Amino acid sequence: MNEKNLLAYTKYDLPAGLVVFLIALPLCLGIALASGAPLFAGITDVGILRLEIKRLFRWLKTKKVTAIFTGEQSQSDSFTRHGLEEYISDCIILLDNRVKDEIATRRVRVIKYRGSSHGTSEYPFVIDDEGLSVIPITSAGLDQPGSDKKVSTGIPSLDKLFIGKGYTKGSTILASGTAGCGKTSFGAAFAVESCKRGECCLFFSYEESAGQLTQNMSSIGIDFAPWIKKGLLKIVALRPAFLGLEMHLLNVYKLVDSFKPKAVVIDPLSSLVGEGNEREVTSMITRMIDLFKSRGITTFFTSLVSATFQSNPSGEIGVSSLIDTWVTVRMVEDKEGLKRTREVFIVKSRGTNYDGDVHKFILSDAGIIVTPNEAKAKGSNNKNKGIEQIDTADKKLANNR
Repeated sequence: MNEKNLLAYTKYDLPAGLVVFLIALPLCLGIALASGAPLFAGITDVGILRLEIKRLFRWLKTKKVTAIFTGEQSQSDSFTRHGLEEYISDCIILLDNRVKDEIATRRVRVIKYRGSSHGTSEYPFVIDDEGLSVIPITSAGLDQPGSDKKVSTGIPSLDKLFIGKGYTKGSTILASGTAGCGKTSFGAAFAVESCKRGECCLFFSYEESAGQLTQNMSSIGIDFAPWIKKGLLKIVALRPAFLGLEMHLLNVYKLVDSFKPKAVVIDPLSSLVGEGNEREVTSMITRMIDLFKSRGITTFFTSLVSATFQSNPSGEIGVSSLIDTWVTVRMVEDKEGLKRTREVFIVKSRGTNYDGDVHKFILSDAGIIVTPNEAKAKGSNNKNKGIEQIDTADKKLANNR
């Protein structure tokens, strides 16, 4: 082949070579970065290095290219290796992975973002099979609308203590007490009643498997099986330690989005205590409560109270102020210590008239039965007898006349 033939294809060879070069360049850079070598590893002079970084960023802006650079944080106070990128970049995002008490938590923080308002706090995030999810560490706010609608507790005799109306729809309910008092039973009765109304109910069980919970509740006449079969009741049984606080909260978000429940039962809330310090646990529970309230979900929590701290019936989590209705159940021994009786009373119920006296209740094959207060019933009978005596005296006086 002569020289003329070679030059004849020059106008085709040059564009083709340029295309190959442009394709190969990012591939080469990707291989270099993947091998651990930084982009400017061959430049040792700091002045030249800073100049080349400026030129690269300026060129990207002139081409109107949205570029993302990743790098390791410097050992000094700088957020970047060379200390220059943070000044010429429009946005800096800092990622961190911390391990505390054998629990790893990933966090993200926006250091700066030119021309845009942004949150400056650290936010936990998780990486799962659906990608990356960031959950704001701050609560959703106090803009939930009020409601005067009521829903049954699932226990007719307990409804009477709320003047026959039950819980407020979309509110939060807390049942606290020591072990064996019947907290889970109250939550189960509420869950089944929600399903009877045709509403989906999500039941988080942190201490019993779905099979155990179904079997145990059937002993007091609360049958989960038909509602699970109809798809109205979903039991999620897991240990909080299996996921960690943030992953657990993300799991709650996803289940609420997919199942779309109108009622949620969390049993017990106190199981989350050991998964972080007090501030982390309170923050997580606050965000979870805000999630339920923002969706108009009626939520029933149970909280286990240690037998050595019965004077504090709210449990070991300081969220009682976030609860709309607070019911306490307890086990009381007689003076001889031979007989134990279950009792229930309402501590508070916002926006609802209620009977705050102590009432006994029993767990039977027919469910939960709250019995009338004996002292109140005796007082009512005495009052009726007194009225009858006055009526009799008035009749005698009239006859004598």
